[in-house]
Amino acid sequence: MADRSELQGSLLGAITRRMKEISDTQHELARQQRILSKAATQLRTGQGGQTVLAEIREQDAGLMRDYCDLQITLSPAPLRTVPKAAATA
Repeated sequence: MADRSELQGSLLGAITRRMKEISDTQHELARQQRILSKAATQLRTGQGGQTVLAEIREQDAGLMRDYCDLQITLSPAPLRTVPKAAATA
């Protein structure tokens, strides 16, 4: 009987912890969704992408990190000037 009681108590504790983790995750996802919904609205109404991205970063620096990494990767390399060969005469 004591083993059953221990098992139930342990199981209840594990379930309660997991429910708390799920609740915290849901709250974080809802917060991120609000940020992104606002950003999408701003873009649709004509606000500039750099401004919107800056606001997203202010609210959650890691939220669009994958997008930023992708943009850096896809950006063309900066051009550098190559000195012209001296005229040989």
